[in-house]
Amino acid sequence: MPLKSRVLTLLALALSIFIAALDQTIVASSMPAIAEHFGALSSVNWIATSFLLASTALQPLYGRLSDIFGRIETLVVGLVIFLIGSAVSGAAATLPMLIAGRAVQGLGASALMSLVMVIVADITIERERGKLSSVFGSVWAISSVLGPVLGGVFTDSKAGWRWVFYFSLPVGAVAGICSFMDKLKRVDFIGIAVLVIGVVMFLLALSFGGKEYPWSSPTVICLLVFGILVILAFAVLEWKVPSEPIMPMRLFQNRNVGLMLVLNIFLGAVVFGPTFYIPIYFSVVKNASAIGSGLRLLPFMLPITFCSIFCGIFTSKTGRYRELIWVGGAITTLGIGLLALLNEHSSAGASIGILLVSGIGVGFCLQPTMIALQTAAEPRDMATATTLFVSVRTLGGTISLAIFQAVLQNAIKPKLLVLSQQFPEYAAHIASTVDRQSNIYSPGIPEDLRNDIVVAYVDALRLVFYAMIPFAAMILVCTLPARHVPLKTQMTKTISE
Repeated sequence: MPLKSRVLTLLALALSIFIAALDQTIVASSMPAIAEHFGALSSVNWIATSFLLASTALQPLYGRLSDIFGRIETLVVGLVIFLIGSAVSGAAATLPMLIAGRAVQGLGASALMSLVMVIVADITIERERGKLSSVFGSVWAISSVLGPVLGGVFTDSKAGWRWVFYFSLPVGAVAGICSFMDKLKRVDFIGIAVLVIGVVMFLLALSFGGKEYPWSSPTVICLLVFGILVILAFAVLEWKVPSEPIMPMRLFQNRNVGLMLVLNIFLGAVVFGPTFYIPIYFSVVKNASAIGSGLRLLPFMLPITFCSIFCGIFTSKTGRYRELIWVGGAITTLGIGLLALLNEHSSAGASIGILLVSGIGVGFCLQPTMIALQTAAEPRDMATATTLFVSVRTLGGTISLAIFQAVLQNAIKPKLLVLSQQFPEYAAHIASTVDRQSNIYSPGIPEDLRNDIVVAYVDALRLVFYAMIPFAAMILVCTLPARHVPLKTQMTKTISE
């Protein structure tokens, strides 16, 4: 590829991954303000979940589409969809409209997030891939770090939270638009439809349980059971029916590929869990503003940036990556476990230290696991394996966020009910703090009641952090059997015919 074309391609890829990663986290520090605007804290989790679910659903599909139609063409189509979703989200007049816009954003972002590393794999040799992986890893991490801060800046400024979504429009426009469609008969639409139905049913069960319906209600039980059955049916369907499945089951017969895919499901939980619940901790417990919550998340996000860069350089220089995955799994488990120590009395130094450990662990896992998967995958499966790798991470994040939200809601409501009985004259105000956390610090509220509400939230959030620990532990378990496959030093064709 000529130098000019290579530079333009890499620039387009960098811009694509920048806005896609930015929109994963930019709403984190803005969610309290958005919840305040719509008066629905208990439902605002769907702003994140709809984005992640939509991006999870189509990431394997984009890998197959890029094989059929071409990498750049598919990437640009995803960009157009992403920008449409950004415009809808920014103009949302209701919470359902915002959630729908975020879902459309996710449909486009799935192409941007997953195809970048596929294209990088196409235009580089494996020995050089570590350098470019570190570059794009740093772009992803920097934009993720910038996201909460930028979201806080927009939210606390005159621009308002709507510019959290509008910001992507001028940046995305620079990347350009071109697309065409062909060979749709090769696309496994049935498989993707079955997967979406199964995941949606499962997530609805987690969302409804203990909130709209009791966990023992037929509605919740049916959604859980049939959701799991449909997901299992998807696995059988992909194994037996389509000639070109979006999720080839043969990938799981390769030890490293299978392990990295399973690992990435749990990695999604420990990436998105702290990203969305640490700001809630600082907002509710420490009364931090949107920009303050974003800034206090930096000790978690910044180490991801620097460790991703380090891992890419280390792998490029030494050709080793398995040891980095081991270290990352161990540190991640430790860091996520330490989150449970956060309480209303935690000092700034303690919270920074705990978040640093968690961020370092995640940073050591992100790039080496991608390299391990791509090195072990067969050339014909490179695109599918890579997009599936990103897909299962967002799938893990989607499911885990639903689990964490269910844990939080089912833990906080009984505690607030007890407080309502102790302070009956403030019962309505106490109940309102479920959806409007800023009411905790409203004038006229007795100090002892305010402290009790904060303690209730601390206890509920501690259960959320406890729920993250098994996900982190499974990352460590998945790292141990991984084999080291030597990195190639010559280009390998990765586009299936």
